[in-house]
Amino acid sequence: MKFTCFDVSIVAQMARKAKTGLRPHRNAPGILQRMIAVLLLVVISPPLLRPVSAQRSKQKAQKLEKSYQEFLDRDAVYFITKEERNAFLKLTSDDERDQFIQNFWELRNPSPGSEENKFKDEVYERISYANSHFGAGSNEEGWRTDRGRAYITLGPPQQKEVHYNASNMFPLEIWFYSYNHPSLPPFFYIMFYRHEGFGDFRFYSPFVDGPDKLMTGTEYINDRAGSIHAIQESVGPLVARLSQTLIPGEPIDPNADRASLQSDAMLATIRGLADNPFTKEDLNRRRALVGTVSARLMIPGQNLDVATLPLRDARGLTRLDYAMRFRQPSDLSLESLDHEKYAYNLQAEVRVYDSEKNNQLLFTRNENVHDTIALEQFNEMKDRRFGFESTLPLPPGKFHIEFILTDWKNKKALQADKDVVIPEVDPAGVTVAGVLPFSGVKPADPSIADLAPFTLAGLTFVPIGTNPLTFTEDQPIKIAYQIWARPQDPAKYSGQKMTVEYGVGRPAIAGASSTITEDIAKEQFDPSGSLVSGKELPLVDRPPGAYLLSVAINQPGAAQRAASTLPFAILPGAAKPDVWDLVDPALVKTVETGLVYRERALCLLEEGKSDEARQWFRLALSKNHQDEISRERLVEAYAARKDFAAIQSLYKDAGITEQSDTGTILRIAEALDHQGGAPAAIALVESALASRQDSGALYVALAGYYRKNGDARKAGEADAKGKPLLGVSPSK
Repeated sequence: MKFTCFDVSIVAQMARKAKTGLRPHRNAPGILQRMIAVLLLVVISPPLLRPVSAQRSKQKAQKLEKSYQEFLDRDAVYFITKEERNAFLKLTSDDERDQFIQNFWELRNPSPGSEENKFKDEVYERISYANSHFGAGSNEEGWRTDRGRAYITLGPPQQKEVHYNASNMFPLEIWFYSYNHPSLPPFFYIMFYRHEGFGDFRFYSPFVDGPDKLMTGTEYINDRAGSIHAIQESVGPLVARLSQTLIPGEPIDPNADRASLQSDAMLATIRGLADNPFTKEDLNRRRALVGTVSARLMIPGQNLDVATLPLRDARGLTRLDYAMRFRQPSDLSLESLDHEKYAYNLQAEVRVYDSEKNNQLLFTRNENVHDTIALEQFNEMKDRRFGFESTLPLPPGKFHIEFILTDWKNKKALQADKDVVIPEVDPAGVTVAGVLPFSGVKPADPSIADLAPFTLAGLTFVPIGTNPLTFTEDQPIKIAYQIWARPQDPAKYSGQKMTVEYGVGRPAIAGASSTITEDIAKEQFDPSGSLVSGKELPLVDRPPGAYLLSVAINQPGAAQRAASTLPFAILPGAAKPDVWDLVDPALVKTVETGLVYRERALCLLEEGKSDEARQWFRLALSKNHQDEISRERLVEAYAARKDFAAIQSLYKDAGITEQSDTGTILRIAEALDHQGGAPAAIALVESALASRQDSGALYVALAGYYRKNGDARKAGEADAKGKPLLGVSPSK
């Protein structure tokens, strides 16, 4: 027989309970039998009752000095990813560990590069608070308890409600959160209760525990409906509802045998927030940012020129084309490799925010651009300003965008911010989304004509993007623009015309404007409802100063005209140097991997257009089955609608990976159970546990499916593995 050590505090706690005469567990024969069972359990098996973080510290960090072990198993335990933990454990010197810890906190610093790190300071404050306020009845430090975990991970709740002496109920606490994380509901509750009335408060699970576990009377055992009614009578409808779901707005069925897994999926997400796909994506973005902030000089926005233009493609989908450029040819460093070759090393970064919802970051694009060029190309571009062109799959809406262009040779980054509007198509008229001033035009590359930025009607335009936009007196304005209308057969426009009016004037000076009008045949619209036009307007004899260009379109029967304006200035002197733009080499890849579909979906979801968002998430996942963000968003959206057939179909098409979020797996399992019964759910969870053996939520869910399938032995084994990982004794 194999003997192992056991946690004496558990037995001591039970002994104290027996001595004080507290009520024994309702499903056990008595205190003595329970103590014997626990002793046998811990003697013949690993110490499952010990918290998982403590188990890890004994198994993996036992050779670390105390300060490093405390960092790994206390300070950072709820924030460190599995990859980071493994990397830390492989370090061989204290200098490396010190550097790792410094980088760990800096990676999460809200103000990278600042000496003050509010995130780090707040984490230590939360740990101190947890140790002072939680764990008094459990012989555990407060940070190890469920309340401590929630407090450290999520911060203090926005609201808190306690019921310590309610009739027929165990003591409980209710915490309300409004938490900004893509994988969590915008609003949710966490409920803690003292199981059997003793020990510390622990997480309440509507699925694992159920309403009857909140009640003190034996008459409510396994009586879900009766328990819900009794809870409502004792403490009101809110707690009665929370006993069934912790998520506001989730449909509930008081008559169902068991609650849905939605709340447990949420609790699993909270427990695994460090390894959540969205968390890791944000950390990767921060990792790139921290590395660049510490290695480059960021120069404010007036040093970077940006040109943008909303467009529709051949399918009628909107997007935003952009070009960001250095202001001077000397801003680009070209390293001479030999007399015939030169190299550049750049990074183009774009961050897209929803400007209507507290500047919520929607997604980030990072493109490393490095290449070598021959002497002939060097001579062609050395006196030109370097620029980077690409496109963003933005739906109609208002966005705030940050553009950053970094030259790694001289470690200098130029930045600019811009607010953009992608307009909706006027259902009763036409829309002019924007006007593009350009310096040149060439035939489009047919292989990427549908993707290439600033490409209209088979022509690629070279945008002018100075901020502010400036011209010289002898330099005409050449503009191109796209007119949007409802998609329809162009033949229906036969014989119809629109009148376009171009106006150039000085807003502050009366009578200093001129207007040109011309007609456009509406038959030029393509089937998607787009039409391209343009004009060259001379500036000869106009004095220096500030001007405004307007393009207005009138059409018979329209209630109002469509218009777009463009401010510019005429300045004396020579024109700015010509540009040399590099088109994003990853454009084709963003389509092939489904990235553009996911980005469009994220924008639509933030705007509340969930039906459209689901279609694009599904397309993104069909292109890349490793896209965990699209998988999680889709499953979450389908689960909210109880569309279990859609989840089953999605799982059949795309499956899961080792990186799939636990909450996502729980939701898929629930759908499979509804559609095909417990065996399908069992097969999924068993396969998922092969790479997630520390997931208590998956073991407990598996136990429920085993039980439903009539296999009590396997259910007990799964509970025995899973409940300790959730901080619960297997016997409860």
